[in-house]
Amino acid sequence: MLSDPVVKTASIRDVEMLQVYLWVCALEGSIAAIQQELFPLYVMLYPTLKVQWEMVRQMMYLLRYEISDHLTPKQSNTLMPYFQALLQMFSSEILH
Repeated sequence: MLSDPVVKTASIRDVEMLQVYLWVCALEGSIAAIQQELFPLYVMLYPTLKVQWEMVRQMMYLLRYEISDHLTPKQSNTLMPYFQALLQMFSSEILH
């Protein structure tokens, strides 16, 4: 359950890690860090932990709006190409 303190802590950690990876990709000018490190980690761990992909997509949807609300338009535009690539990786066509 999402209100469970352990689940809440893990969820916050995952969102923070995702944000860090987005900035790393923006700084490197490449989506490689997410493709080669973060995505395989999620694919390996989340099914084992019984995390549904739809929940992950919902987290990303919410993160997109937080990015837009808290960053300047220039900062947001810097992240969006990497965020779009991330959304494609986690799309329902790729992960069921």
